[in-house]
Parts: sequence; C-alpha cells; structure tokens
Amino acid sequence: MKELCQQLSAWIAEKQPVRVKTNQGEAVVLPVKLYQETRKLFVYNRQMRLMNIPLDRIIAVEPTRIIGSFDRRGEEAVVHTR
Repeated sequence: MKELCQQLSAWIAEKQPVRVKTNQGEAVVLPVKLYQETRKLFVYNRQMRLMNIPLDRIIAVEPTRIIGSFDRRGEEAVVHTR
C-alpha cells in the first residue's frame, strides 16, 4: 500500500490521468489529492465532478493516455459540421 501511495503522489504531481479499477467498476479519472491518514483519494471524473475513492476499494491503478480534453461537460453542445 505504501508504494501505491508513492506512485499516486507522483501521478498527482504530474497531473497524469489514471485508470482506476475498484470492486464497483472501472473509470478514467484525474487524481487531485491523496489523504493517507483517512485513506481516501480525491479525483475528478470526466464530467469534472469531484469524487473520493477509499483506498481499501482500489484493486488496480495504472496511468493512461486520453485523446482530447479531460473535461467533457460541454461535449453534447458541440455540433460538428464535417
């Protein structure tokens, strides 16, 4: 768990999006803050909603690349004409 916290801290400093697998599913998120004393990871999801993930529920974390912007809030309002 200690090396997971160190790796998460490095990804937070680099502003690296990560793919998180938990017992409830999988998501691509942007980690923001890690609180080791309360064992929670605060992240933004693709709709830019702040969420927290308990470290006990995390099965796997790996860095990922995304195409385009991380923020998808206005995506449905964009009309492409090509």
